Amino acid sequence: MPWHRAVPDSDDAQRAATEAAAKALNRTAEYLLAVRLEQLRTQARPEPWAQRLPELAAHALDGEALEVIA
Repeated sequence: MPWHRAVPDSDDAQRAATEAAAKALNRTAEYLLAVRLEQLRTQARPEPWAQRLPELAAHALDGEALEVIA
């Protein structure tokens, strides 16, 4: 059993708990930042079709395609 559990109100125990809480806070912040940055990167990357659609829309339709549309 760690010493700080035997005397939970001691200054050393309080300091250990404070340090553990600070480490957990930093790990949580780093994780949340990484998740948010990945979300932003995903939003910034255009979908492959978004790049191709203007190019495809510029092509003239052949007669067979026009019959299907009409």
